[in-house]
Amino acid sequence: MFRPLLTLLLALAICLPNAVVAAEEYWEYTFRPGDSLWRIAEKYTTSINNWGELLRINSIEAAEDRTILPGTRISIPVSMLKQQPAPALVIAINGAVSVVRADGEESELAVGAKLFNGDRVVTGDGQSLRMQFADKSELQVLPNSEVVLDKLSQFEQTGMVDTRIRLNSGRVNTWVEKQKAGNRYEITTPAAITAVRGTTFRLSTDDSQISRTEVTEGFVAVSAGDDEKDIKDGFGIVAEEGKSLPEPVKLLAPPGISDNLSLDKSKLHVSWLSLKGAEFYRYQLATDEKFDQVAIYGSTEDSEIRLDELSPGQYFLRVRGVDQYELEGLDSTTGSFAIQEPVVKEFSIWSIIIPVGLLLIGL
Repeated sequence: MFRPLLTLLLALAICLPNAVVAAEEYWEYTFRPGDSLWRIAEKYTTSINNWGELLRINSIEAAEDRTILPGTRISIPVSMLKQQPAPALVIAINGAVSVVRADGEESELAVGAKLFNGDRVVTGDGQSLRMQFADKSELQVLPNSEVVLDKLSQFEQTGMVDTRIRLNSGRVNTWVEKQKAGNRYEITTPAAITAVRGTTFRLSTDDSQISRTEVTEGFVAVSAGDDEKDIKDGFGIVAEEGKSLPEPVKLLAPPGISDNLSLDKSKLHVSWLSLKGAEFYRYQLATDEKFDQVAIYGSTEDSEIRLDELSPGQYFLRVRGVDQYELEGLDSTTGSFAIQEPVVKEFSIWSIIIPVGLLLIGL
């Protein structure tokens, strides 16, 4: 009776340590002249006393004078490295965006403000914010969204960062620098986790706890429970809480946008070719090329838009198709449009007198 249980316990005792080791992440270091394990442990890890563990992990046999040959590569567990806070920096803002700090204090953000672990960023109608992380990656929080910065840290002396974000609601755009070994950049929604290795992608989540990931460059790994899918550029995926991940879907192509068709250059009239599979189209009109200052967020089932009440200035237009899964396709972005002042015709009394005079002569 007890023999099968004993066998199972022995198997677990053998397998579990291996599972822990397999899950550990490592940072590689190459020895330079004058280096020693003591010096490396003191400079990069949480304690100088870690030198013995590094010796064991790397199966190193040190020379009699306790030096290690230059060029020797060793692996250091990421969990052993020193960490320090790495706040994000607000680099662009549109509207009155607020932050709720980890201690509950709420304040309005401005360009140049710093964001820390535990901060919650909230945007309303027409509001957006772009932040930059320690590795120069960027996150744009779009209108009506809530984002929590769960972890913003940097491993001292190594250049590696650990960025973990929670998207509670709304939409974000992300531009992630190519990740070094050991780096982590993750965005969690109620339905899935999106892990990045260097890419550009969009992510959204709604009240139904459905998240949508759209990759426009590079690739990401989306996981839900034990299920994981790699999503390459030009594809998207819909994740629902408690369900297995479906196969990735090819995103709609960018619609070709016309020039301004309006003869009155105080107005904007553009059209595009209808896309097969598009249920409708989303568009953004911004006053800057990076779309940090968006003047209009809109959608239409037509393949054209007419905007008649615009302030004079330079504008940029972005249009994308949306498919049956509500995945948004690849962007089509125009160069700048120059919107001019409306032409006001001067009133002249003669415009009334002359027609009336002609009418009287006819009588």
